[in-house]
Amino acid sequence: MGRREVVIASAGNRVKTSGSSIKHVELETLKYVSSGYGRYLPDFVLYSTHEPCAMCAGACVWARIGAVVYGVSQEDIAAYGRKRGTEDYKWRACLIPCRLVFEKGNHRIPVTGGFLRQECQKLFIYRAA
Repeated sequence: MGRREVVIASAGNRVKTSGSSIKHVELETLKYVSSGYGRYLPDFVLYSTHEPCAMCAGACVWARIGAVVYGVSQEDIAAYGRKRGTEDYKWRACLIPCRLVFEKGNHRIPVTGGFLRQECQKLFIYRAA
């Protein structure tokens, strides 16, 4: 019998609203899920519109997350920032692929990038490069 998949948490980036540079959506979600399901999360898949930065990818390693699925890459974010960034909203990117952090973290985490990429781009008012 197949495993049932359900959404157990959803969050948004709180960097701007909290004034804290570490309130990334992945960290907020991992914190919330860990509080209810324990320190390690091998049965959970983290879905994100953006590829996790190195900090968030490290948190996924520590949480032993089961898998990560994301829409737009750090390269996509950087390209968008070069074209559309402003002083207030720079669209910074950390050009360290999450796959590299996972490989170095000694915990195998399957990664799927580019999932619903075009839809994710639209959410952030991307324009064709």
